Amino acid sequence: MTAHSGQAGQIQATGPAEPAAAWHALSAEAVLDRLKSGPNGLPAAERARRLDRFGPNTPIRRKPEPWWHELAESFTEPLQLLLIAVAVLSAIFGELRDAIAIGTVVAVVAVVETFTELRATRAIATLRAMTAPTARLVREDGVVQVPAAELVPGDVLVVEAGDVLPADARVLASHGLRVDESSLTGESAPAGKSAHPVPAPTELAERSSLLHSGSPVHAGAGRAVVVATGAATELGRLGKLVAGTKEPPTPLQIALSQLAKAVLVVAIAASVLVPAVGLLAGQPWREMLLSGLTLAFATVPEELPILITLLLAIGGRQLARRGALLRRLRAGETLGAVTTVVTDKTGTLTENHLQLAEIIGNRHEVLAVALACQPTHATRREPLEVELASAAEEAGLAGSGREIAVFPFDPARKLVSRVHTLGDDLDAGLGVAVSGAPETVLDRCDVDLLTRQEAEDAVARLSERGLRVIAFARRTLSTAPTDREQAEHGLTYVGLAAFDDPLRPGVPEAIAALTGAGVATIVVTGDHSATATAIALRAGLPAGHTLSGTAVDTMADAELDARLEHGSVIARATPATKHRIVRLLQHRREVVAVTGDGANDAPALAAADVGIALGRRSAELARTTAGLILTNDAYPTVVDATATGRNITAQLRRAVAFYLGAKLALVVVLLAALAAGLPSPFQPVHIVLLEIFMDLGATVAFVAEPTAPQAMHHPPRPPGARFLDRTVLTAIAITAATLTLAVLPAYLILTAAGAGAAEASAGAVFAWLAAHVLIAWTLRTRPLLTWKTNPAFPAWAAVAVLTGLAATTTSFSSLLHLGTLAPMQLSVAVGLVLVATLVAAAVGRLARFRARL
Repeated sequence: MTAHSGQAGQIQATGPAEPAAAWHALSAEAVLDRLKSGPNGLPAAERARRLDRFGPNTPIRRKPEPWWHELAESFTEPLQLLLIAVAVLSAIFGELRDAIAIGTVVAVVAVVETFTELRATRAIATLRAMTAPTARLVREDGVVQVPAAELVPGDVLVVEAGDVLPADARVLASHGLRVDESSLTGESAPAGKSAHPVPAPTELAERSSLLHSGSPVHAGAGRAVVVATGAATELGRLGKLVAGTKEPPTPLQIALSQLAKAVLVVAIAASVLVPAVGLLAGQPWREMLLSGLTLAFATVPEELPILITLLLAIGGRQLARRGALLRRLRAGETLGAVTTVVTDKTGTLTENHLQLAEIIGNRHEVLAVALACQPTHATRREPLEVELASAAEEAGLAGSGREIAVFPFDPARKLVSRVHTLGDDLDAGLGVAVSGAPETVLDRCDVDLLTRQEAEDAVARLSERGLRVIAFARRTLSTAPTDREQAEHGLTYVGLAAFDDPLRPGVPEAIAALTGAGVATIVVTGDHSATATAIALRAGLPAGHTLSGTAVDTMADAELDARLEHGSVIARATPATKHRIVRLLQHRREVVAVTGDGANDAPALAAADVGIALGRRSAELARTTAGLILTNDAYPTVVDATATGRNITAQLRRAVAFYLGAKLALVVVLLAALAAGLPSPFQPVHIVLLEIFMDLGATVAFVAEPTAPQAMHHPPRPPGARFLDRTVLTAIAITAATLTLAVLPAYLILTAAGAGAAEASAGAVFAWLAAHVLIAWTLRTRPLLTWKTNPAFPAWAAVAVLTGLAATTTSFSSLLHLGTLAPMQLSVAVGLVLVATLVAAAVGRLARFRARL
């Protein structure tokens, strides 16, 4: 006998290579024999040995990453490394204030990112919350309660309604045992369990002889022998798959890497080119060296990480107001780049709550038999029983007669039956009420061919609509039946009841909105093919490929990839299948969002570019694995989140275009002045002033811009497209050119007109402050919005212009080493600012880049 190594495992007959699926195919006696156990479990000494060998019945816990590792990871972002290098150089060359300021920015960004990441509870740790804390253990001296962590393979358990299963176990005896496995399988109806073995290839959802850890028992009672604990359970395997899944880099991380490289090239070029030109023009070498270093430091966008954090934080706040909790800031931006949504069905597209939808046959008779099939004094009822009992009550029906015998649900027979008196005593006769799978019930009824054909046609019609169908039958007896077989034959067919797991409100509209935005939707579920296809069609998806999980598992990657398209449905999918589908989509450069609510969705949620969990009724493992949680459980919030993500990207592109364009203009103005043999238009104190307003414009004005109306009317940016693409580079060039057009001529004209260096610099400073806010205005998605829509933008513009006037036309000018502009000199600067703004607006309209940003 060998076993899996690690904290937990399974005892197997031939070795660790034997699949765990073998347990459901073995008879109960063979399982006990294989586990060296018996009907009363294991002796205490053997339990102790196995506990020492397999370890406690807890998930394998990956050693938590310490906070300093998270912090170090934040410091190693490309842009952060560039800023650290600049801070070090600033300190070396005596610019201690700059070094401290840049270092503070780097530290703040790293701390914010680390705090955000550490807020999320590790997905593996949540497995403990999904398993039972105690279990009822069978021993020679009776049944005792023990901590679930002490269970080992070979232990025999007693389970009953209300329990949460503490381990994977093979059923030894069942009395109407029904278990909710929706979190693992996607099946919305409780699964019946019995001791009968099922074939080895049987899918997870059909393994009626196995109980799975973390699943609630809805009805019945039974005994089972533990076959797997901890990480060897089905739930544990999901945790291992989640733990071993590496989150892909987000589009934002890729963009920042590109940006850092581009900025480094520009900064180095500026720091070398400007001093070289100045030296050739006869400027003092010390001043040129200082100017080169100052320009290099000014060119590096040290505030960009703060800008990005602000954008994501504001986007997260907007999402929170709409019922979505952003657990990872970067997921907010990734949402805008999503090209494919892989969605679960049960609990995501649907309510995961079966409701009585239709009754075929005499409604009064069907409900009467349905009521007679239910236990008389049950403390807990299954969801379908509740629906039928409620309908019977509305119809004025009440249970009558005494219960004589009960034959609980048997997964092999797919029937439940109860024998009851037709009156208050036996003299009135006995009735048998039977419910179960339609084909099984009809096989046991005395019906003519026409009635059977009508019933089968009704079942087919209801199943095509994705409904779950139960048939009802009855018979009258004079004496109590001796066994189940005698009770369940010669029945009279009564009718059918169909149950629907309805779509969540707004699902068809959300699917349509995503389709219109160029986002494909693929349904991957553990439910039946017919049900999944019907739900997909009702949700508004086009008829596409419908595949079973078994068929998918036999397909090569290339064959499966060709069938993954908008409207495809993958039914009876395992967590590994869903995980594989996500990876295949990513391999063809799709940006994938996964929506789900079950533990079986967790591996795919972890592998996705952004995982979206429905929060109220979802499994804890799903919630803590996802990057976005829909706290309102409303699927349309996915559309709002996508629109918000696109707006984050759009405003980030605008802010970066403005920010880098202004930086480039600064280099060009200084370079041109020095090349002309003139003093630098801006002293370090002036550059600080200009930097303040550039930073405010990028970090305050743009971040609060509303979503553009057309954001969801065009496809997402192509996956892999460069952040600094032609559109952004065009915007940078237009910003730089028009800002230079306002500033440099103002400086040159005033200098040529005989103004002193202080007055010429004053003209350049005013032209810069006024022009850069007006040019930024032309970059807005909707420049004509009222000031109330985003008051930060007009406030920043007004303050910048007023500061420019105060710094160049009042006594404050002397504090900044600037001259006071005469009215004529000011009018020259104002005229150039207006010309530059008009040029920026005209070129932007001609280039039509605003809508593409």
